[in-house]
Amino acid sequence: MPGYDYKLLERPRRRVLCPLCGKPMREPVRVSTCGHRFCDTCLQEFLSEGVFKCPEDQLPLDYAKIYPDPELEAQVLSLAIRCIHSEEGCRWTGLIRHLQPHLGTCGFNVIPCPNRCSTKLSRRDLPQHLQHGCPKRRVQCEFCAGDFTGEAFESTLGFGYPKFISHEDIKKRNYVRDNAIFIRASVEIPQKILN
Repeated sequence: MPGYDYKLLERPRRRVLCPLCGKPMREPVRVSTCGHRFCDTCLQEFLSEGVFKCPEDQLPLDYAKIYPDPELEAQVLSLAIRCIHSEEGCRWTGLIRHLQPHLGTCGFNVIPCPNRCSTKLSRRDLPQHLQHGCPKRRVQCEFCAGDFTGEAFESTLGFGYPKFISHEDIKKRNYVRDNAIFIRASVEIPQKILN
């Protein structure tokens, strides 16, 4: 990956910017023969084009003389940034090294539904989704005490009940259950079906 593309709180020193991508260096490496530094990925991509010269001074490069630069990496990870969700409303600011822990709790971060329903939503919308919208949530019917997934609960009553009457219809029409029989089980059938 090229350098970090975050909203910095202050303009960084040129020393921490990759000459190839122009961003604060991600996993910086140093060419020991000339001392120039680059993002590891940026330099690898440059060298993959078959040019084995330093992009800065055109001196020949030797793979064996390219080393990680932990001191420069520590400086880059100490740059102050805004959350990647700042435009959506998150007010967090902190160091690059603290971004991943923040995203683990950020209400604006998009996460998959823990029920594995294939929905992805912001963490702050998750409680509402789990309670009312997730098709794989567990729901207990107040009429039959059966345990259903949200999807099954909203579509049909299941065995022994008319399949065209949903749990929601029962609630809306105020059906009452007396043992296994529904009282007042009138259903309006459209005229075109009767013809």
